[in-house]
Amino acid sequence: MLQTMRDNAQGIVAKIIVFFIIAVFALWGVESIVTLGGGEEAKASVGGNDINEVEIVRLVEQQKNNLRNQFGDQYNEDLFNEGFLRKSALEQLINQKVALVQADKLGLHASTSAIDAQIVSMPAFQLDGKFSKEQFQNILRMNGWSPLSFRNELAGDIKVNQARAAFVLSSVETPFSVQLEEALDNEKRSFKFVELNSASLEKDIEVSDEEIQNFYGENKSRFMTDENVSIDYVLLERSALAAKQEVSDEDIELLYQDYVAKEKELEQRDSSHILIEISDEVSEEDAEKLANDIKQRLDNGEDFAELASQLSDDIGTKAQGGKLGLNTRGAFVEEFENALYSLNTGEISGPVKTEFGYHIIKLNDVAAADVKPLDEMKEQLATDVRNEKAEVEFAELQQELSNIAFSAGSVEEVADALSLDKQSTGLFSRNYGDGIASNNEIRTAAFQDNILLDREISGVIETAAGALVFAINEHKPSKLKTLDLVKSGIVAELTSTKAKEVAKDKAEAIKDGDAADVQWIQIETNFNQSSDAPRSVQQKAFEIAEGQSAVVSTPGGYSVVMVEGVDKKDWQSMQTSETLIEQGRTQQSRADMVSYQVWAKENVEIKRSGS
Repeated sequence: MLQTMRDNAQGIVAKIIVFFIIAVFALWGVESIVTLGGGEEAKASVGGNDINEVEIVRLVEQQKNNLRNQFGDQYNEDLFNEGFLRKSALEQLINQKVALVQADKLGLHASTSAIDAQIVSMPAFQLDGKFSKEQFQNILRMNGWSPLSFRNELAGDIKVNQARAAFVLSSVETPFSVQLEEALDNEKRSFKFVELNSASLEKDIEVSDEEIQNFYGENKSRFMTDENVSIDYVLLERSALAAKQEVSDEDIELLYQDYVAKEKELEQRDSSHILIEISDEVSEEDAEKLANDIKQRLDNGEDFAELASQLSDDIGTKAQGGKLGLNTRGAFVEEFENALYSLNTGEISGPVKTEFGYHIIKLNDVAAADVKPLDEMKEQLATDVRNEKAEVEFAELQQELSNIAFSAGSVEEVADALSLDKQSTGLFSRNYGDGIASNNEIRTAAFQDNILLDREISGVIETAAGALVFAINEHKPSKLKTLDLVKSGIVAELTSTKAKEVAKDKAEAIKDGDAADVQWIQIETNFNQSSDAPRSVQQKAFEIAEGQSAVVSTPGGYSVVMVEGVDKKDWQSMQTSETLIEQGRTQQSRADMVSYQVWAKENVEIKRSGS
């Protein structure tokens, strides 16, 4: 398709297409181009709400970032299976969509003001403690959001949290239920168990060639090799561009002045104030007169803190003598801040009018910014200058790279046009690759039909290192592994399965009375205590009646458990407290929430496709 467009790029059809794209941009914005005719099949649908590939990729990248932050320098992407992360991301998105569908059914609503309040309060969107529109837009762009799509997502989160709050805040725990729970928690049971470890039985297990062949034939999909490709690519590297930039003393001086200005904005000032409010009882004229009287008393030598504690209308600071503590620029309204930053240490301002009333301000101290000397900053500033200049050139060359790749017939043509080297990768799969193929966006693009089958050149993909275009070098389709290659794994799995079946049969025989040569392990405990018994065995011991026995699956195989005695507690003798009641309410609200989530998932139509 792209080749056809290239061939007709100068014709009337191209002009009509360009006019249409401009019109769509003007009317509906860039998202309309992304979603227009989006032929990609949804990975799942929850109550009619689709989950697409972009959402899954975004969440997988978030998971990877969380892992990088958690493990730091020890993080190794090779240890985390891409397929597992994708499945985890899809399940998480399904649960989110289920919660949103049910919240909509409950008629919940997120107001514009609530959405705005959350956005401006998010630390990620703030610079120097204040909301930054530029920071907001940059972060959204980096994560593939538009402001509108992000607001819609945030509105969904608010509605879902409203539904959760309804369960958390409506749970009620009575003293009776607390006493009953305490009685059950303090109940002791005496039981015995024997564990049959399936691994110890494997040495006697035999697996026939027929069983191996049948398993191989019935599970061929499990024994397919990964589909692999390698690519040729042209990389426009930021670091290479930065290394070629020239840096003058004037460049460094200008950047140093910017650095000094920014550091000085971080200067902190320790101040105090006395506030005289304007109200129904106190007119503006009277408030100003009172403020002037106070200033005169201060000029006559009276103590600022003492007058603040007596006369200030700011109930939050008067008890501390009007102290506001250390603050940077932007902490106060403009009139107050202008007056504060005009004072020298120890000086007191005249009355300053703001929307709150009249203030008398005292500058107690200045915590100056730590401005490093130019010589100490020179190397870093030179690097910053090179990077800034490189970014300008990078943006221009990236556009040129896109234009050339659109009309070029091969990666070699792109490399020659930009005087760059053609590079190649080794083979990689959809879920794993080395080097640049560790980038999920590159792997995803490499397996798209137009690139994999039609052998077209990719669009520009931006990475941390720079920007690149690529084409397929080699393609190895998935194929069935030979039986010899997978035989040992099949034998191990069949042996383990058979050993577990033998362990279960032996456990059933012991439960039914064939207990010869059985060495029981005796346990006496309550439900919440740990013991030598596997947790599933202990749980079963508190589910069955005295004198009964049961077979339980355990991580190592199967166990038989028999309850010999139950020491019940009288619920009426159990003590209650506000702490226990609150703990019970918290547990109940969690149980209510889990129950609601299970019900919600069962009552929403969920359709899945191959992911």
